[in-house]
Amino acid sequence: MAGKKNVSRMKGITKRDLRAFLLGMLAMFAIDMVTDWKDNVESFKKGFRDGIKSYREKN
Repeated sequence: MAGKKNVSRMKGITKRDLRAFLLGMLAMFAIDMVTDWKDNVESFKKGFRDGIKSYREKN
């Protein structure tokens, strides 16, 4: 062996990586909510009504 090459190895997941990932997920969630606001509101209202109806049928 004439000489060892300096091989860089992956170090692992850092706090910086996690913060970047979570910020990206939050940004995607916010963009999705804004661009599809009407459908999100309608789905929430339908789910809320169905939940109340189900609760009243059981009690």
